[in-house]
Amino acid sequence: MSASQSASARRARFKPAHLLGHAVLPLVGLVLMYPLVFMVMAGFFTKQEFMATVIHAFPIPKEPTLRNFRALFEGTTDAAVAEYFRNSLLRTVYTTFWAILTSFLGGYVFARLRFKGRDQLFLLLLATQMIPMTIAIIPTYLEFARFPFMGGNDIFTGGKGILDTWWVYLIGGPAINIMGTFLVKQSLEKVPIELDEAAKVDGAGTLRLLFQILFPLQLPIMAFISITTALNVWNDFVTPFFYTNSDHLQTLPSAITRLSSVGAGPGASANYPLIITLSLGITIPALLIFFFFQKYIVQGLANTGIKG
Repeated sequence: MSASQSASARRARFKPAHLLGHAVLPLVGLVLMYPLVFMVMAGFFTKQEFMATVIHAFPIPKEPTLRNFRALFEGTTDAAVAEYFRNSLLRTVYTTFWAILTSFLGGYVFARLRFKGRDQLFLLLLATQMIPMTIAIIPTYLEFARFPFMGGNDIFTGGKGILDTWWVYLIGGPAINIMGTFLVKQSLEKVPIELDEAAKVDGAGTLRLLFQILFPLQLPIMAFISITTALNVWNDFVTPFFYTNSDHLQTLPSAITRLSSVGAGPGASANYPLIITLSLGITIPALLIFFFFQKYIVQGLANTGIKG
């Protein structure tokens, strides 16, 4: 095809809608990026200047400071930011690990094993996903408060249970990941059962079958589960806010809420530039995870056979 023919073909394929799309998409991108830009610019304010300034669409401080950004990594007297960040990171890694493990084992049980009431139990687990999380807050609180042989509790008298302890994260976090179990089950059902039988004939035990043969086949699903779980736990506000009280147990989302109530006395105000900067510290890791691993989310859902 000659150059003139190629140019004619491109002109024939071009439609006015393409020009409109190229014009609208950058505008939509700017609108979506605006909150992030505002948070970065507000982080350069001091508390005093922020309160004395009329905030415009793009706030520019007269005396910019890096104090709030240093606090994000080093901590300050206003907040043990490094400790909050550490708690968020440890909880995210710990819960994500258990989500991967329980999802894979649960999916294997429902996809491969045969036992009475299997399908009914699976439907019951799926039905629990229809219960709004807010309804479970009070029952979960009572469950933690009455946890036996913890916090002064025994089988007869009450106490505080595991409330305001690390056990809230260690016990309350690694529950069965029902959605992950469903995805693994859907994916394993597409793997021929003959693969399991051939592995057993070759002398593979159950653990080897699970973790050396079947698990590598589920890596896209595991990536999807780990990414979505990590994002949910990293942004989780409910668990630390309702079930813990000590400052050293707070994560970044709950710490921001506590900081916003600081200085409630007469004439006092919260340190909003610091709060906004801490919010930025929560947002950026989540954006980076989604940006670099979004293909695994699509690939993981595609491997389950779910169409959306």
